[in-house]
Amino acid sequence: MLNNRTRQWLMSTFLLFPIVVYAQINVDSSESGKLTLEYLEKSNELNLLNADSSILFYKENFDRDIQNGDTLAAIQDLVNLAQLYAHGADFVRSYDAYWEGLLLADRLGNATAKALVYKGLAWLYSFYQRREKAIEYFNLSQDMLKELVSEKGLDQHVLLDIYYALAILHRKGKNSDISRKYLDSCRLVQRKEKEELIKSNAYINAEIGYLAYQEGDYKAALELLLEQKDYFESHQRAYLVIFHSFLADIYRVLEEYTLSEKFYLSAIETSKRYKSHVDLVPDIHEHLSGLYLKLRKPLLAYEHLKKSKTLDEAYFGGRSNTNKQFLEIKDEFRIEKEKQNNLIREQRMAQLEHENKISYLQTIILIGTIFFLVLSGFLLYRYLRTRYKAEKQLMRKQQEMEMQKTHEVLNIKNKELTKSALQVIEMEEVLSDLKSRLKEQKKNPDGNEIHKLIKSIDVNTSNNWKEFEARFISVNKSFYKHLRKQHPELNQSDQRLCALVKLNFSSKDMSRLLGISVESVHTSRYRLRKKLGLDKNANLADFISKL
Repeated sequence: MLNNRTRQWLMSTFLLFPIVVYAQINVDSSESGKLTLEYLEKSNELNLLNADSSILFYKENFDRDIQNGDTLAAIQDLVNLAQLYAHGADFVRSYDAYWEGLLLADRLGNATAKALVYKGLAWLYSFYQRREKAIEYFNLSQDMLKELVSEKGLDQHVLLDIYYALAILHRKGKNSDISRKYLDSCRLVQRKEKEELIKSNAYINAEIGYLAYQEGDYKAALELLLEQKDYFESHQRAYLVIFHSFLADIYRVLEEYTLSEKFYLSAIETSKRYKSHVDLVPDIHEHLSGLYLKLRKPLLAYEHLKKSKTLDEAYFGGRSNTNKQFLEIKDEFRIEKEKQNNLIREQRMAQLEHENKISYLQTIILIGTIFFLVLSGFLLYRYLRTRYKAEKQLMRKQQEMEMQKTHEVLNIKNKELTKSALQVIEMEEVLSDLKSRLKEQKKNPDGNEIHKLIKSIDVNTSNNWKEFEARFISVNKSFYKHLRKQHPELNQSDQRLCALVKLNFSSKDMSRLLGISVESVHTSRYRLRKKLGLDKNANLADFISKL
């Protein structure tokens, strides 16, 4: 839980330290000339000296910027207003100004502006003991600024006051180690910055000095704080409200009461002069009251204690009209912001669900299309391959059959040529022999010899048929086998006639080869048809060709 002292220190530190960094954000984003640190500090002091005029000035600027459509400038006006309200301990208006600025930053989509507003809200939450909420907003601001530094090339100096703020919060939470790590991060960032910005080291050194004071190392704390004294008195006089109260606390512990009284009174006077850090004044009066008790000045002690209680109740008490609305946590802008975020989130979720459904359907269609194309391609490939194999096999068979047929025809022709040659030779020999024998019969006719000649001619004819039959069987090896199997009742003459019919011999050729008359051939064909069981309309040659 944060006591009044802690709360006032947090708020007072917030009101001064971030101003330089905020100005640097806007200066870096502009292509115009750069503001100097001294100019910013003097502008801040003038704002504090003329708080009412400054508030009116920023309000008029805000209305004009809204009319001109300059949302970024309007956000900056609201942040300036929020800081001025906080200086005057008007936390409700400060809070409202920040939330209005956050709504505008959301609509504009400016991450730098949103980070700045988140940081201001974090400080305000920390004043009223909402530590977790404060850390949440500081982390939001830090994450956004880190992303801008990494992706947009924003100056790393924008992270300085976030680290500084987290260092203070962790110190107040008794996490000294974590606090020092954040202060080390502040120094690490500063080593990479321009010379005029390194002057903000005074704030970091003051915080380190205060850590030393809390840890009981009063001399080290005093030494470190005094090193920063000249800088604050010449450059940041408004910060002397905090700085002199630090010194007064240390001198009081060291029992140097005169110096302690001097710095307490200086802190109160500085607050009146600049109208700055008025929230810290109640605590200063309380400490000064304790000091006067040690100095045995009870009237002054009572007077300052009374002022302390009155001011504390006015700034932070439940009876304060100024802060009652804030204490009741009527976060109208926060509620509106959450509604907008929820609506946007719901719309986004619905959109994502719709996109997921479309994507799912597209994926299914794509997969189905690919599967159909692959299957079609596979089936087409198989069909073409099967067809190609079948055609190739058919062509191979046709080639084999043609080759076989050619081979058979060649064999037949060769055999015919051989037979013809043999028949010529044999016929010449037979004729020569018959000629010689007939010449002898002419001189001395003999009936027996003539009978032998006739029989010799018949034998020669029978030999011709046997040779023909042998040649036929060599070409049509299975013909007689099938014929005998299907028609075992056929005799040898019938089989010979079937062979001649298969070769498409004419009746005249059959009569010559068989040595019978043409009429006998017709009679033999008629008998064969009857044995085969063919009717009148059936063709004998077609029937036999299929055997």
